[in-house]
Amino acid sequence: EISTIVAQISDRQTTIASAVEEQTATTNEMSRSVQEAAGGTTQIAENITGVSTAADSTTQALTQTRTAVDELSRMAADLRTTVGRFTY
Repeated sequence: EISTIVAQISDRQTTIASAVEEQTATTNEMSRSVQEAAGGTTQIAENITGVSTAADSTTQALTQTRTAVDELSRMAADLRTTVGRFTY
């Protein structure tokens, strides 16, 4: 009877060891997945920063273009006034 109990304990220890091994593998996989997600989040943050920088540059370029268009419009009006002074 003692040998039967020892065999049952051994079987249960083997089952527990197997379950612990599976749990460790699952935990390692979860850890790897979390690390990948964190890396992806970092990449997304860097991309958003790049987009923000590009948007700022575009805004500055549009402001400069608007200034140039306003100046060109003023010059065109001045030119029309000057040409209008000439009679045919």
